[in-house]
Amino acid sequence: MLRLFFEVSAHLQSPLTWLFLILGAMMGSFYNVCIYRIPRKIFFAEARSVCPSCGQPIPFWHNIPIISWLVLRGKARCCGARIPVQYFLVELFTALLFPIVYWLFPFVISWETGLVVDSEEMMRCFHALAFTSLLLICSVIDFEHQIIPDVLSLSMLAATPLVVYLHPDLDWKSALIGVILGGGILYTVAWLYFLIRRDYGLGMGDVKLLAAIGGWLGYQSILTTIFWGSILGSFVGLGVIIVRRKMDLKTRLPFGPFLSIAAASYLLFGQYLSEYLITF
Repeated sequence: MLRLFFEVSAHLQSPLTWLFLILGAMMGSFYNVCIYRIPRKIFFAEARSVCPSCGQPIPFWHNIPIISWLVLRGKARCCGARIPVQYFLVELFTALLFPIVYWLFPFVISWETGLVVDSEEMMRCFHALAFTSLLLICSVIDFEHQIIPDVLSLSMLAATPLVVYLHPDLDWKSALIGVILGGGILYTVAWLYFLIRRDYGLGMGDVKLLAAIGGWLGYQSILTTIFWGSILGSFVGLGVIIVRRKMDLKTRLPFGPFLSIAAASYLLFGQYLSEYLITF
């Protein structure tokens, strides 16, 4: 614990940590735009951000990530409508996520001659940032609307060849098997559930998302992602049943957020999760 404290303290003294924190907060604000506009199919409807309640343009000083929500106390200045806490949480989470990813993939190395950029580690870092960011957007949309838009999942699938080409550790065979295995397992489970229950227990959005996860992380990630995603989803589902005090097996929970959490955890802390899964 003491070692972790000193490591975090050292990271906090780095200007790059604060640069990534500010960048994460700014990107979180953009992600909120994606989360709101993509499922409503209005992504290019307005060049500027407008109030969803009254349609008034939002001035930039009311759109500062994290700070504006706190200053405005969660209410729009133009009409007094409540601003969902989701906006604040997404920006705060992304602001914390970006420096943590950089800590895990530090691509700037300090030598006696100055600073040196490790190009391979930089690609790992950017890959992790893009991957976790896309999963965050998918998760919040799925949680709110019970859908994972094709424009996100299929775009991730389409980008798989580029990811494999740029990433220093991925190979074509691993990615291809990952796409087939990831999509195939959930597709089979979905159809078996339908044949038995005559109902859709899994959406095709989950199938496409897991296929994309397999392409971006390789087939080695699939079983671990499904295992931990299912465990987490089961615990949350049980918690919902307990809170509602009603045993309802038809209670629907989006599976995408749990897959996303498991996949992101595999990418960032995969060694520990895989080792625990083997011993389990």
